[in-house]
Amino acid sequence: MRAERWWQETSVIDQLYQRPTAFELVQATRLLRHDPQQQNQQKWNNTFYFLSSLNLNFPVSEIESLQLDDERVQITNLMVGLTGIQGVLPYTYTHKVRHAVRQQREQSLYFLGLFNNKLTVQYIDACLNYNLPVRYEIEQDNHYLKILHALNGYVEEQQDQQYIDDYFAEFAGLMQGQNNSEYALKTILSCIFQFDFEIKQLMPEQFHLDDQQKSSLSEARPVALGINSFCGENITQIDERIEIMIGPLRRKDYLNFLAQGTYNLKLQKIINTWCSPTMQVDIRLILDKQDLSSVQLGKNNSMTLGQGALILPEQDEHNNETCYCLKGSMA
Repeated sequence: MRAERWWQETSVIDQLYQRPTAFELVQATRLLRHDPQQQNQQKWNNTFYFLSSLNLNFPVSEIESLQLDDERVQITNLMVGLTGIQGVLPYTYTHKVRHAVRQQREQSLYFLGLFNNKLTVQYIDACLNYNLPVRYEIEQDNHYLKILHALNGYVEEQQDQQYIDDYFAEFAGLMQGQNNSEYALKTILSCIFQFDFEIKQLMPEQFHLDDQQKSSLSEARPVALGINSFCGENITQIDERIEIMIGPLRRKDYLNFLAQGTYNLKLQKIINTWCSPTMQVDIRLILDKQDLSSVQLGKNNSMTLGQGALILPEQDEHNNETCYCLKGSMA
């Protein structure tokens, strides 16, 4: 195998040449740009030539044909160009060129190809420039992440937690406007940790007022019911506390979600950064019933009560007794 053509006979590249219609235009171009000869080219399009299509049928693929001619990749695409079903010129031009004599048709295609090649190159450059997932994959300096962070008010310099910066960029659209809804929180945590999450919201919490917080008629300042005073000695609040249920979990994952565990610290960082500072968050872990087994206390067993060990009779269902406060004060 010639060293300069190793890439052409690899599995993916070989499949691209045999079945070009199975690939997208930008995808095929990115694959072919791995040609070793590209390292010696100042511009990637020097080894490509994009032809105009004369097909007026509904496009079933983005690429009509692909071939290698004189060390140059010739691609006839159906996505962008001057002629064809997606061309910028009226269909009458494509019809006239298509039914012209062979010599005139080839000359017309060569003339149109001068403009079509530059147009397609600019289209591919624009796709790569404005396709953020692709730029995230191929670029090392992800400076555009600040634009995504601006959607949800996340400031990278103020947080100093690089290992979760990408999460706030990936889910910036869902977090936009500080959208702390049940669906948003459940979706984001499920995608990050790859476990089942359930969010219980509107959980009531009672506060007992001491004598200094109670209103009385003898006070010098005026009081208004519902504004700066309360009726009764207890207050019930339902909008500042949620419970996050995680699982069923295997034992290893269950231990990582306990206090000071790997997943626990990561979850705490995300919740503290995104959710309201006054939000109280309780975590309830569901241990898979397959991992419910007896343990013996001893020097070889580091588990303690409430930290991986439970006192309960034999059960045939998942255990959800482990509950602790992740953020705020647990009632």
